[in-house]
This record gives sequence, C-alpha cells and structure tokens, in this order.
Amino acid sequence: MHKIMIVEDDAVIAKAIKNHIGTWGCEGECVTDFEQVMSLFISYNPHLVLMDISLPFYNGYHWCSEIRNRSSLSPPLPII
Repeated sequence: MHKIMIVEDDAVIAKAIKNHIGTWGCEGECVTDFEQVMSLFISYNPHLVLMDISLPFYNGYHWCSEIRNRSSLSPPLPII
C-alpha cells in the first residue's frame, strides 16, 4: 500500500484528499500540527508528499527543502 503524507492547512480539503486517495487503495496521513511536519515525515515514511505552499509558520517551499535534505531516496521522494 502506498503511503501519502498530506500537508494542507484547510482541514476540509485535507480530509477530502485523504478520503479520495483511500478509494485508490492508498493510505493517507494528514499533518495537523505544522510545527511537526518533519516528525511526521520521519515516523510515517511516505512514498509521496502532497504539499500546500501557503502554510502557517513556514511555507511549503521551506518544508520541501527540509524533506529533500532528510530524504536519502534515489530517485528523490516525489513532492507535489
């Protein structure tokens, strides 16, 4: 089963995405505390990250950079 990490600050959109990807047979995990994005990334170990750009605290570009720095996958982990 593919694991998808959803980083979205609108709870309604995040839940809709999670429900929709579930119909594809994928597992989704939504970030609810935007100070804990990296903690969830490390513990969840997703196959794909769906990232909102406009987020509280740090924007999506910041988190993309942090994820790229921590991910050792080759080819790199896809972030959309």
